[in-house]
Amino acid sequence: MKKKGSNKIVITDSFQAWAHKWGRIGTLIALLYMIAIPFVVLTFYDSLPSIGEVINLSTISILMVYIPVGFSEAISYTPILGASSYLTFITGNIMNLKLPCAVNAMKLTKKEPNTPEGEAISSVAVAVCSIMTIIILALAALLSAWISPVFELPAVKTASNYLIPALFGSLTLGLFASTSSGKKVVKNGVMGVVPVIVIITVLALVVRITTGSSLFGMVGFLILFMLPVAIISSRIMWKKNIIKVVDKEDADTEKSE
Repeated sequence: MKKKGSNKIVITDSFQAWAHKWGRIGTLIALLYMIAIPFVVLTFYDSLPSIGEVINLSTISILMVYIPVGFSEAISYTPILGASSYLTFITGNIMNLKLPCAVNAMKLTKKEPNTPEGEAISSVAVAVCSIMTIIILALAALLSAWISPVFELPAVKTASNYLIPALFGSLTLGLFASTSSGKKVVKNGVMGVVPVIVIITVLALVVRITTGSSLFGMVGFLILFMLPVAIISSRIMWKKNIIKVVDKEDADTEKSE
């Protein structure tokens, strides 16, 4: 909420104010730990590298990929996650684990994103998901001697090759199948990603033909470039009534007829 006579945004909800305050503190602590631990370990073993060994052409090329990815994830995920973004970015596994859990929790409780209730629900969902992940990983580490032979079975090795495609396939199917948000329903919402798919396909073909390489190393830049494309194209389609936002009851009535 904006304070009268000022451009400064003031959060009046007590939960959101608390979540943002401790989220920033927790993020700062996590960053300090992430940066300090390598320095402590390398110093202890007298293996601290020089600046030239750390900052070179290889690390710069890696940063050129991951810095845009980090910015694009923050821009695209934060409007959905709200105050739970702090815990989500600290614990990681956003796209394949935390984001689906948060979205599904809000959907089950019929709460909207960017509301105090929705952000509280998503925060609890991300926290429980993080705790369960730690428990499962701890059990896997403790029982590794007993369960490791299972992963050597030919059937399990074959199934593991399809694990990532199955995971992202289910996420994509959920994205295309789910177009409802609370009392509203988005009709033809999938059309908003069509221009993005077309542009990426054309760019991939052009890069492949001209350079013989792929777009894999440019994923971060592509996301930053495609976010405004998706937003602008979706707005144009909404203005043209290609994409519509209607009441859920009206959509259900049309389906029944």
